[in-house]
Amino acid sequence: MVGSDVPRSRYPTMKSRAVGWLMFAGLIPAQCFAAQIPERIHQEYLVGARTVRLATDATKIPLSGTDWFGHYRSPYVRVFVNGRGPFTFLFDTGSNVTTLSTKVVRAASVAIVNHVPGHHAIARAKELRVGSISMRDYYAVIEDGDDVDGILGFNSFGKNYLTFDLSHKTLWVSAHVAPLRHAFWLPYTLKKHLPLIDLFADRRRLPTLIDTGDDAYGWEGTSADLHGLLFDHLPFPAATVFNSETGATRTTITSIDGSLELGQVHAERPAVAINESLPVPDIGIGVLDQFTMEFDRLRHRVGFQPHFSGSNFVVAGEITCGFYISFRQPSRRVRNVLSGRAPARAGMRTGDLILSVNGHPASSVTYEYWDRSLRARRPVTVVWEDDGHVRSGTFPVAELR
Repeated sequence: MVGSDVPRSRYPTMKSRAVGWLMFAGLIPAQCFAAQIPERIHQEYLVGARTVRLATDATKIPLSGTDWFGHYRSPYVRVFVNGRGPFTFLFDTGSNVTTLSTKVVRAASVAIVNHVPGHHAIARAKELRVGSISMRDYYAVIEDGDDVDGILGFNSFGKNYLTFDLSHKTLWVSAHVAPLRHAFWLPYTLKKHLPLIDLFADRRRLPTLIDTGDDAYGWEGTSADLHGLLFDHLPFPAATVFNSETGATRTTITSIDGSLELGQVHAERPAVAINESLPVPDIGIGVLDQFTMEFDRLRHRVGFQPHFSGSNFVVAGEITCGFYISFRQPSRRVRNVLSGRAPARAGMRTGDLILSVNGHPASSVTYEYWDRSLRARRPVTVVWEDDGHVRSGTFPVAELR
């Protein structure tokens, strides 16, 4: 996410991927879960729904809605649980399980089937309905802290084909492969039940997670993942990324003097965020929305149909005017200020109260408005209060890379 409380690099559950994160990162080994949670239950929540019924083949699902603080670029869906709702869920291919918030569990009277002290409770919903698709006897993990009512993990919709067109906010679920006439296909491997494809950074193989829950950066990795690549410059500070399992992680950003290859296409001098809390590199919304993307979960392959002509896609950096806004409270306050940038030179500090943005009262400024304003690359005019002193400034928007 750009310019706010970036909840992701949501990973493996955002926006947390709670159990997904713990098992994937090795913070709690998978065998620990299996040892303390009955193996039958353990396997059930990894599978998800026992029965999936499509009213039509293929079924179109609108990707609409936001999390509780207005972040909107990842795929959100309306979900009914046991006939109650609608609730807003994030559809996150970077989560290996489906999660329900305690709010949903209570509102929909979802049965808790296992609760081992010190671990996440496991629930079984009679039905999750997304559009006209019914998923019955659905095992899920109860998890809060993700800023949404729940998360649909990669195990959602059974073995049906999933076709994402993120730029047009559409998901198609089908029992048959969709005819993507201009797509190229790549095999993926499942690691902890999550889909990894091989990217090549300057011809070096880099297993990478396809993460629809990450709207922070187009491409992320740790310094160990990127070791040996030639950077255009030393990484410099960028946004702080929030995750419910690892807390706040300060990221840095740079670009590589080379290319990033994704099948038949490539990005020259791609920006890359360095986030030391990631278990594996990932590509997020900033890359994925340049394609129609289809998961063939029977043959473990994924198709990419470019929305652009030619062979070049873009891995953009972070777009910022030098400070970030917190949207997690009714008043708007400065969450962080990048050193050396215009707002810092103008005296802005973390915690300052924002009074207006581009002439609009700060209380009316949503995350979506702020995000789109930055992406328009036009200067941003801000009035803020610092220890009782009202200040103002107009700050240029730049891409950090």
